[in-house]
Amino acid sequence: MKYTFLLTLSSFTAIALLTGCTGQMASVGSSSADNEKECIALDKKLIKVDQFLEVVNTQSAFHLDEAAIAVIKPTITQSNNKPRMIKDGKKKRADLLAERQKLGCEPLQK
Repeated sequence: MKYTFLLTLSSFTAIALLTGCTGQMASVGSSSADNEKECIALDKKLIKVDQFLEVVNTQSAFHLDEAAIAVIKPTITQSNNKPRMIKDGKKKRADLLAERQKLGCEPLQK
């Protein structure tokens, strides 16, 4: 029994050492096409955040909850308070812009 256990343990150790198995995933550089797709996805998110901020800024506080539901509010904020919604929207926009810059996407044109 001990012999079988030692043989099994030593064979698993040898296999792990020979294959170079470290448990870490190799970092593969992203191609320009992948980078462009990520930039496009970030641009779409930025458009949604900008639409959300526009709706929040133009609506009165009384009608804000109904208007915010129509503009995919849960991904941006959980609040029903207008100042908090604006603050969360601006924070989300800043985070997306920082991520765009980190990826090296082309600057946004106004």
